[in-house]
Amino acid sequence: MPLISALQDIAAADAVGVGTFDLVGAAYSATLSGDLTVTVKHPMILKLDPGGAARNVTLEAEAGCPGRMRWIVNAADAAENLVVKDDGGSTVATINQNESAVVYCDGTAWSLIAVVAIALS
Repeated sequence: MPLISALQDIAAADAVGVGTFDLVGAAYSATLSGDLTVTVKHPMILKLDPGGAARNVTLEAEAGCPGRMRWIVNAADAAENLVVKDDGGSTVATINQNESAVVYCDGTAWSLIAVVAIALS
């Protein structure tokens, strides 16, 4: 199976909505139709359109990803938030339209590193 097909199969199995990966699998892009639970199969960069409503993005368990960073981009075309949560349900970050967040896991907790304004074209 070609690499891009395999990556799209991962996206279909793990995400709400249909997603695509870039050519090298470094980023994932999707329009959500519900909340998303991130797994270790997702790449570092997640470009997500909340799809008409605020959505929760639940990160993977801390013990399984020490040293992992994620860059989550809110690609909404309206005022829709992405609420990033740890696997225990605590809010790590709220990403508004035209923002992105970088989060880091030290193996015991997810931490917000930065919220960055973005310009989508």
